[in-house]
Amino acid sequence: MIKNTKLICSLLLLTIMVLQGTALAVPDVVRLHVIANSDSTRDQYIKELVRDRIVADLGPVFSDMNRHQVERWILENKHLIAGMASEVLSDTGSSHQVQIVFGIGDYPTRAYGPVAYPAGKYRSLQIILGAGEGRNWWCLMFPPLCFVEESAASSGNTGGEKKEDVKIRFWLVDKISALLRNIGVW
Repeated sequence: MIKNTKLICSLLLLTIMVLQGTALAVPDVVRLHVIANSDSTRDQYIKELVRDRIVADLGPVFSDMNRHQVERWILENKHLIAGMASEVLSDTGSSHQVQIVFGIGDYPTRAYGPVAYPAGKYRSLQIILGAGEGRNWWCLMFPPLCFVEESAASSGNTGGEKKEDVKIRFWLVDKISALLRNIGVW
């Protein structure tokens, strides 16, 4: 009886979280999202320069941090990140402003090598250039996949994505399966 009550309560709680839209697709992930001013060739080029600068400068900073440390560093140093992006804009002759937003955002399914991250809500650092109306680029700051992938070899708007067989896993399904195994139902 207690096992069934525990199961029902857990499933109800998970359902409420999903319905409220507050459940993170993958809780221990922080995404980096750079959004160009526009889709013009020049603005897209500037976006890639900003991306390259952020990846090069922050990769070593985040390499030995856990997710909580990465989040804390971002929150305490948004002005440094904005400064990096602003320097790139200035060096290219652009007068656009930079906006730094750290929070929860919606993202589509994305594969990084053999691992896929399902569509859903993620913690993310957004670097918005100018009007922020152009195509964007994203990767994972934590775990630091964009830093690993980009340092190995970057390719345009793909964020280091490689074509391979992908195993898609869903956080909610994994959690429910683990819960059922733990209470002996599965």
